[in-house]
Amino acid sequence: MFKFKSSTVIIVNAAAFLCFAALLAVASVYDLQISRALSDGDSFFAQFFAVFGEYPAYLVLPVAGVVIFYNHDLFDDMRARVAICVLGAALSIGGWIFFGVQGTKLTGIPHLEGFACMFGIMLGMLGLWLGSLIEREKMHRLFKFAVFAIAFAAASVVVMQVMKNIWCRMRYRDMLKVGSEDGFTPWYKIMFGREDMIEDGDYTSFPSGHTSSAAHIFLFAALCDIIPGWDRKGVRIGVNIGCTAFTVVVAISRIVANAHFLSDVLVGGYLTYLIFVALRRAFFGKGKYNFAVALSREEKTE
Repeated sequence: MFKFKSSTVIIVNAAAFLCFAALLAVASVYDLQISRALSDGDSFFAQFFAVFGEYPAYLVLPVAGVVIFYNHDLFDDMRARVAICVLGAALSIGGWIFFGVQGTKLTGIPHLEGFACMFGIMLGMLGLWLGSLIEREKMHRLFKFAVFAIAFAAASVVVMQVMKNIWCRMRYRDMLKVGSEDGFTPWYKIMFGREDMIEDGDYTSFPSGHTSSAAHIFLFAALCDIIPGWDRKGVRIGVNIGCTAFTVVVAISRIVANAHFLSDVLVGGYLTYLIFVALRRAFFGKGKYNFAVALSREEKTE
């Protein structure tokens, strides 16, 4: 049974905080200059990650929905079983519909809402069928992970949106459109009261939602707490390095795309990571890797 090594966790997170603080200090002085230097909104790099950078967040609901659907047998009460099945199917299909509704933002393919619904229903049903091929014991172990993933995604979205509406920071690409940088404000200056100016992503630069969504890839790191074999040191290090690298690349791409400043991506990514760490500790700390719920037959027979 894996248990968190407190010293390792403290060292890693202390190092992450120091890097974040140092870069944020640089951004406090050179935010605008960095955006000028990296500006290349038409580059393939910027456009590619503008599409694919948010995938980790948008895949949470459809994947978690499948897991929840196949955990109905953990409950004895028939009404609870039906409710779990309905909830899981709704999250799976609804998650894919939401994915499709995003359209050009996520797939780059223009579409009608009807297509998005058809797209979501087809992929949702496919996901539910694929879930039937997974061993039930493995699904039981993933149940708590699915709940954790949804809680993490919901908390991150709420925090990001609240902060965007409080800071009301102008994006660099909008400064380029008007041909003036007069609208620039440092990240530590809150422009609360400009909510009426928030249209089509204007004045929502801080923090970066794309980077926050990319940071959802750290959910793979949480799987190291529940999948046998993934708790080995080498696997954990590799997964965490991969997750960090992806988030950093997406963060850089958002600056290149003129969508965000350095401080935007730093806060969007790091704050989401902190939410992940806190919820991961609450769900999986101290070796809490057994995901059977209180009403499971296994616990009742012990």
